[in-house]
Amino acid sequence: MKTIQQKITYAEKASRIEMLYRIVWGIVGGIILAIFGTIAGLATIVQFFYILIYKKRQKGIFEFIRAVTVQRFRLTSYLIFLTDEKPPLVPEMDV
Repeated sequence: MKTIQQKITYAEKASRIEMLYRIVWGIVGGIILAIFGTIAGLATIVQFFYILIYKKRQKGIFEFIRAVTVQRFRLTSYLIFLTDEKPPLVPEMDV
């Protein structure tokens, strides 16, 4: 089984401007992620029936759900101050 890893390193220095910017980024990113999350939830249901019928996973649906999951982890890591690296607003499919 292939695992997904995200390396987060400790950095003592933090910017006050970045703290305020994080609020706006979190709201916009959260709205976009909610939309993609809803679509990923529906895709999960489709994937369930696809597996039930064909006894295998559909690769495109798998990649989409994985990309949304990784994006959720990245945004959460940014918002709870684990990293100063801003995640992209739209999930990257080549994760």
